[in-house]
Amino acid sequence: MRSVIATANLIVGKDGSTTVAGSSTPLSTDEDRRRFHQLRTNSDLILIGGNTARREPYKRTPIPLYILTHTKVRLAPKNQLAKQFSMTSTQMINEISNNFPPQDSKAGIKLLVEAGPKLLQQMINDSLIDQLYLSINLEKTGDNQISIEELTSTFKLISTEVISACEFRYYQRLAN
Repeated sequence: MRSVIATANLIVGKDGSTTVAGSSTPLSTDEDRRRFHQLRTNSDLILIGGNTARREPYKRTPIPLYILTHTKVRLAPKNQLAKQFSMTSTQMINEISNNFPPQDSKAGIKLLVEAGPKLLQQMINDSLIDQLYLSINLEKTGDNQISIEELTSTFKLISTEVISACEFRYYQRLAN
């Protein structure tokens, strides 16, 4: 059993919106995308939910992609690095801890959670997210609003930086 360090990344609009016309892509900025790709570079595995898999471009990923869903997702073309699971988020973390290759390694597994707000909030409520990178587009609004205060209530704000039209916040989970 290996430790899992779970880092989440989410972009929202200035009104807490998580999508524009069903996708988070219109909320993103060049700097947000740069940081997004840097997080991926430093991770071993990406975890998303079924809704994210259906609405966002996950046809190709540079590292393995795990999809947590109750309904099978068809990625076209098929992502050769993707695996689908139907279980709770806690069971998923245990699955990763016990079975993510190489299983004989002692190193912790760096998990990047790119899930939408529903799965992300569930994982936060279950104390499964260790750190959170939140990008706030200071100009755009959209749909599917969330409460940033509720999302971050169990985290400590470590740093914040404004670049152009985006505020970048980094949080760490508070000790239980």
